[in-house]
Amino acid sequence: MERTIPAEDREAQRIYDTYHTLVRTVVSRILDRAGTPEDAEECTQDVLWEFLQGPDKWDPSRGSEKTYLCMLARSRAKNRRKKLLAGAAEPLEDHALIFTVPDGTECTAVRDGLRRALEGLTAEERKLFTLRFVYEWGGGEISQALGLSQSAVTTRVNRLRKKLKKLLAIQGIAMDGKE
Repeated sequence: MERTIPAEDREAQRIYDTYHTLVRTVVSRILDRAGTPEDAEECTQDVLWEFLQGPDKWDPSRGSEKTYLCMLARSRAKNRRKKLLAGAAEPLEDHALIFTVPDGTECTAVRDGLRRALEGLTAEERKLFTLRFVYEWGGGEISQALGLSQSAVTTRVNRLRKKLKKLLAIQGIAMDGKE
């Protein structure tokens, strides 16, 4: 006896086969440095599932199915990126490799010194530190993420660099010439 596949399953498979790669590309570019590949895949699946659960939200007179899915992917990825960045400011002490200690102190001591120095930063400064020095984002990306002008970002990064240099010096840690 031959089994027939329900129409909704065929439609879901068509959407997945046709648009998965495209949606994943859109999502991955937006989540580039903010998330993991798993975050990108989860967001991609969420977008495809949302479309399949509410196809009536798509208005064919306003654009193609492909365009709608790209816009939906962009919107959901930006929301996910914002959530990921909101929680990304804490584990900074794990990135002590850009610092040097003249007397060859152990990495754990450097990490502890970095942790103490970072405690002297405000939450906004820690977020800026994370985006600029940990994720190595440029001024344009940071300005979009934080809702600031690019010149404001440049000014704040320069002030942060000076403040951080002083805080690190108090801990006996010097920046090794990298940003």
